[in-house]
Amino acid sequence: MNDYVGKICPVCKQEINELDKVTVCPDCGMPHHTDCWEMNGGCSTFGCAQQGTVEVKKPMATCSKCGAELADGQEFCPKCGTPRGGVKKNVCGKCGAELQDGQEFCPKCGQKVGLAVDSNVSSAINQFNAGVDKKKKKAKVLPIILAIIAVIAIAAVVIGGKISGAKKAEAAKDEYLANAKTFKSKIYTAGSNLEDIADTIQKYWYENIWEDKHGSDIDEAILYAMIDKSDEIDKAEKYDSELATLYSKLKRVPDNISEEDKEEIKEICDAVKDLYNVYSEFYDLATDPSGNYNSYSDNNNDTTNEFIKYYKKLDNLLD
Repeated sequence: MNDYVGKICPVCKQEINELDKVTVCPDCGMPHHTDCWEMNGGCSTFGCAQQGTVEVKKPMATCSKCGAELADGQEFCPKCGTPRGGVKKNVCGKCGAELQDGQEFCPKCGQKVGLAVDSNVSSAINQFNAGVDKKKKKAKVLPIILAIIAVIAIAAVVIGGKISGAKKAEAAKDEYLANAKTFKSKIYTAGSNLEDIADTIQKYWYENIWEDKHGSDIDEAILYAMIDKSDEIDKAEKYDSELATLYSKLKRVPDNISEEDKEEIKEICDAVKDLYNVYSEFYDLATDPSGNYNSYSDNNNDTTNEFIKYYKKLDNLLD
């Protein structure tokens, strides 16, 4: 166990300490926290035969009211009797379409949420009809109806414009968040790949200095490491191109996002910038090694820790 204290678990990216339970991959020798090993379904090393060898436990469903666990096939909570998934839907009072939390207008018919359909207009007409003489009403009803129609038409134009603008703002926000989540997933994969390359270079460098392995000099040892990781370097170049395309869409807050959402999106945008900057340093470190062994080791450790820190920050914002 003491051999693995201070090592980084490749799943959670946290140090292994003396009290942690450790599972070591029988094929590649990579140490993991035992919980991380089970959660990952086996080894996390790319291409290792132990990947997917452990059955990942499927989380049980829970009651939406009391939180009690529901077994497969249970349609009602055994504790409080609430139906499985029994959440009352919020629907439009005009057309019956399902509404999401926070929606002010129905996405199907445009009716304002919580507003009785034409209740004010109907009330005004009823009061008018009850208080006038039948003979006079024939002469007056047409202008009033026309006025009501005009008011409704104007209101429809105003509301329609607001709905259209709100939909565009919501679509812009959804698109940005979707791209940010894709960026987060892809940069995690790219970072793990860079970590593998940099760690291999550092290992070969160490073995050349203290164990006389991998050639007669440092340059030859680094060359052997780069050759052994040529497939990973090709992947790194592919990931770098894809991330650059995604970053071009995320480095600025879209202009057509609503004012109330801009603060949230700006915070995500800043986190994306920080993570991409440290990723770029990591890419240069892994694909173009330089300096001496001590400086390279320090830079590798520092950059890895910085990458993990900014990745977690973005992950928390998008969670």
